[in-house]
Order: sequence, then C-alpha cells, then structure tokens
Amino acid sequence: MTSPLSLLLWLRCSVLATGFLVFAPDSGTRPESVQFKAELARSLRTVSPQFLSVALDASLLRQKGLDLLRSQKLITLAKALSPGYLRFGGTGADFILFEQNGRPFSSHENSCMSPKTQDDCLSLLPLKLENMLVHIWRMQAPHLLKNEFNKDLQNVTITGESLDILYTFAHCSGLHLIFGLNALLRKDHVWDSSNAQKLLQYCASRQYNMSWELGNEPNSFRHKVGIKVPGTQLGKDFQQLYSLLHTFRTFNHTKLYGPDIGQPRRRRIVTMLKGFLQTGGDVLDAVTWHHYYVNGRNATPEEFLSPKVLDSLVWRIKQILKVVAKTVPGKKVWLGETSSAYGGGAPDLSNTFIAGFMWLDKLGLSAKMGIDVVIRQVLVGAAYYQLVDWSLDPLPDYWLSLIYKQLVGTKVLNVSTADSDKENEGILRVYMHCTNPTSEIYRKGAVTMFALNLSAQDKEIGLFDPFNNIIQFLLQPGDSEEGLHSQSVKLNGQLLKMVDYKTLPVIKGEALPAGHPIIVPAHAYAFYVVQDANAPACL
Repeated sequence: MTSPLSLLLWLRCSVLATGFLVFAPDSGTRPESVQFKAELARSLRTVSPQFLSVALDASLLRQKGLDLLRSQKLITLAKALSPGYLRFGGTGADFILFEQNGRPFSSHENSCMSPKTQDDCLSLLPLKLENMLVHIWRMQAPHLLKNEFNKDLQNVTITGESLDILYTFAHCSGLHLIFGLNALLRKDHVWDSSNAQKLLQYCASRQYNMSWELGNEPNSFRHKVGIKVPGTQLGKDFQQLYSLLHTFRTFNHTKLYGPDIGQPRRRRIVTMLKGFLQTGGDVLDAVTWHHYYVNGRNATPEEFLSPKVLDSLVWRIKQILKVVAKTVPGKKVWLGETSSAYGGGAPDLSNTFIAGFMWLDKLGLSAKMGIDVVIRQVLVGAAYYQLVDWSLDPLPDYWLSLIYKQLVGTKVLNVSTADSDKENEGILRVYMHCTNPTSEIYRKGAVTMFALNLSAQDKEIGLFDPFNNIIQFLLQPGDSEEGLHSQSVKLNGQLLKMVDYKTLPVIKGEALPAGHPIIVPAHAYAFYVVQDANAPACL
C-alpha cells in the first residue's frame, strides 16, 4: 500500500496526430499511452546551486577576443546565468604562458576590480567602442574558427592585464572563475610549476578569489604534442599544485578540479582516470570529465533528435561514476566541459533551436544520475556551440539556459516509466525538480517539469492528479521558415530578445486553464511549473 508520503504523479503521453502511434477517434479506439511516475515524497538528490555553469575557451587569447569581456551587453547576459562557475580552459589552456607585461588596471580604468556597490560594475566600455569591437569580432570570427579547426597549437601569452579582464568579467557577472593551468610545461616527465608560480603570485597579489585546474583532456596529450603523461604521474602533478597553492595565504581555501579527462570511449581513458585518482584524487574538490555527443564536422539533424544518441550519455556517466565510487568514494563529479558536438560544434545545428534538445536532455539526465555541475562550452567564442552569437546576441540555447536557471531548483525528483517504454522509445522525455525557490512564481511545494518532444507529431501530457494551477513556458523556433535551424526562439508565441544592452526581457509563463490538457507540440520543448503540487520533497 502506498504511503501518504509516497505521492505519485502519473503522466500520460499520447499522440494527437497520425504518425508515431496511430489511432482512430471515430472508432472509439483509445490512444496508445506511456505512463510515468514521479516520486514527490522525497528528492532523489540535490545538485549544486551552480549546476548550470558556463565556460570561456582559452583560444580567446589567440583570437584577441578578451576585449569582448569588457562588453556591458555580455556582462548583462552572463550575470543572468549566475550563480555559476566560469571556466577558462580548453585545449588552448595547455599552451598558455604567463608574462606580467603591461600594468594592472586601476580602479579608475576598471571599476569592477574592487566594487563597492552593484552599480560599480555597470560601465566598462563606452557603447560606441563596444559596438566597434563587436563589429570587428563578427567580421573576424569565421576566419578565426577556420584556424581553430586547423589545430594551430602554438604557445600564447597571458599577461597580468589579461588576467584582470578575465577576473573582472567573472566577478561583475556573479560567476566564480576557474582557471586552467598549463600541464604541458614539463621537466624530466614531471610538471614544471615555475610559470604557474608566477601566475599564482600575480593573482594572489590582486587577492583574486578563484579556483584552479591543471591540464585539459590529458588522454589526448600524445595525439596533440607527442607527450604521454600517465594518470599516476598527473595525480602527483596535482599534489604538487595543491602544495603550491597553499604557499599563498590567498589560496589556502581555494578549490582544485580535475583531471578534465575526455569521455571514456576507450579502456585506456578509464585506466588513466583510475591511476590519476589513486595518486591525486584526495586533493580534488570534484572530479571533472568532458562529453560531446557527435563530431561537429559531420553531424546531422537526425542525430540531434535521436533518442539513441541522447541515451548514449547514460552509459558514459555510469562509467565515470563507477570509477570514482571505487577510487575516491563520495567525491563530487562534474561535467567540466560539454556541448552538443566537438570540434567547435556543428554549423547550423549547434547554434540553432535544434541544439536545445541535446542541451536540455543533458541537463535533465546529468542531474538525475548524480552529476553535480555541468559546464557549458562556451558562453562566447569563435565557435558554433556558443550561447551568444558573433554579434553577442542570445542564441536559443542561451534562452533555454536562462529559463532553466529561473525555474529549476536544486532538488531532483525521480521520474520513471511506470510500464514498458517500448511505444514511446524515448521520444517524449520528461524530467522534474522542485521549483527554484527564488523564482517569482514559486509557491511552497511547487515542482517544475520539463519535457522534450523529439517527434514530428504533437504529444499530450496528462496529469492524473487534479492539478489546476500550471504555468507553461513553451519554447519553439522563432523563425517559422528556418524551423529547427532558427537562431531565435519564441516563448509561448512571443519572440525573445534583449530590451537593450543592459536589459533582458521578463520571462513570463502562461497559465493553463484548469483541466486543460498539456500539449507539447512537435519538435518543441517546454517547462511546466505545477504550483499546486504540494510535493513533500519541496516543502
């Protein structure tokens, strides 16, 4: 017998048009259905308040793109995604050399450095200069992206001034900076920390509150530069970094993350992770790994809508969690870098509406399976998987991230199929959390359900419990002609766009009439805040 604390939420999925499942209303045949149940009595787990975080690729240094971080428009966009982490890393991080050339910003030049009030962060670049920089970036980005694909892996210098710009951007955006140090500086097969020590000395002198990584995808070092670093040695390198950090009072309580290993496609990657954790796992605050679904150079729209492709993440997560549980039990696990397609993303896919299916499903699956933080590659850059375009205008995945941040809380609820899922085959995918308590529409005990309809047919989600207060946030392509390849998005039929360079629109839901069916249109995704759920887990 079900306990009163084991409340069940039953969801019924049925097709409204012929195609995936066929039924004839006139014949009285009931539609095929797929049922889910959600355990509302207790949460499955709780993820970090910074669960959805973002990254900047270190290639921005080579691309002369750091000046973009002085853009008020970009700070406005980044700030709306706080709280979160800002990771500065990627392949280019292992080619960064620090030189303290130039002079640090003064408080007059950059009021964000030591802000006394919130308003101190509001004026970085004159609007005219910002517009000029954005215009130059828009013209250069395609060329820069082509060079990035050519794997131009050459050393690049980061100066104190560049570090100031980077830290200032994170600070003014309400994001915590994680900086990736160069692990390819080696002497007699051991990490040479001399350059890192200079960089740390500079950051400590500026009293920067930031965290650290060492190396990016060390499993590919041999492929990139012909250097093999065993996992056990990398773990010892992290021990060395940990000791170095604690020679600075500023970094006595700093955090250290790693090893930012690639996804476990091959046994040798798993072996490397095991060796690393055995020698260096104890100094980590979280274990980080990377994941991409497909190759950006040959990805297809069908892959972005494939349940099989989306489900491939499940096995990867299980592999990583298993290794961590055996070597460093209880250690947090992060997706330290992730997006839809590797190689800079897939053109006309990773930067369009269709990418949202991969992104939203990854957020749902990761939280449900025990990933504590997911860091999206990238906020801005010469790539296709960025959240804002080369004009610094928000792309669909940005709006999706913004709405997720506003509506989805940290408590994860367990949603599972009640019966066989053979008919659905993962076409309609449903996740649920307690509603973000900071949301303007939050009510005590409310839950936020988000759903993805990968089908070309509309779907209905029926709530068997008599919930009468449901707010819908339905996302569809903003350009009907471009369809899934649209670079804009509509929320409940209204195009989302910035009001001005300092202002984002108010995200408003649409109340569904009591008893009205919940319809997820074909190739759409949506959030539903059930205000009268009274979920014990969310009280």
